[in-house]
Amino acid sequence: MKPIEELNFCLELWEKQGYCGFGGKTECDKCGTPYLLYKMITGTALHDSEMERLKLSDWKKLIRDIK
Repeated sequence: MKPIEELNFCLELWEKQGYCGFGGKTECDKCGTPYLLYKMITGTALHDSEMERLKLSDWKKLIRDIK
């Protein structure tokens, strides 16, 4: 599966149940996977010491901008 497909799958699980089986049911809003996938797709890191974690709605907007 391509990273963009993985990220879409990840966000779908977030919307449906709020967690996945990776990492022992880590809650999606605390997970680092979307950030890593986004970096793999775009080459841009979305984190620094001052940044707040993104919400599902923020991720959906970022995905639309990628496509």
